[in-house]
Amino acid sequence: MEFENYTERARGLIQSAQTLATKLNQQQLTPLHLLKILLEDPEGLASTLIDAAGGESARALETVTAELNKLPKVEGNGAGQVLSLIHISEPTRQEAIS
Repeated sequence: MEFENYTERARGLIQSAQTLATKLNQQQLTPLHLLKILLEDPEGLASTLIDAAGGESARALETVTAELNKLPKVEGNGAGQVLSLIHISEPTRQEAIS
């Protein structure tokens, strides 16, 4: 992932997801971390779109949080290192840098 090619907003969201993974003592950055950040983002459209489509964004956030709590946690040496498991496809990458 060529991080510098993403928009400032996309980089900020990914950095927030990494911070969340670190805060939760999880070494793997997963799509769940990013989804939680998107659902909590007051400037974002994720929760607005879910609600507009008849869904319940609050319930989605609760579910994502519960799933994140099931992920392995690491303590001690190396606990602050985060490995990204997020793969962004080329079309998505092109949209993010536009």
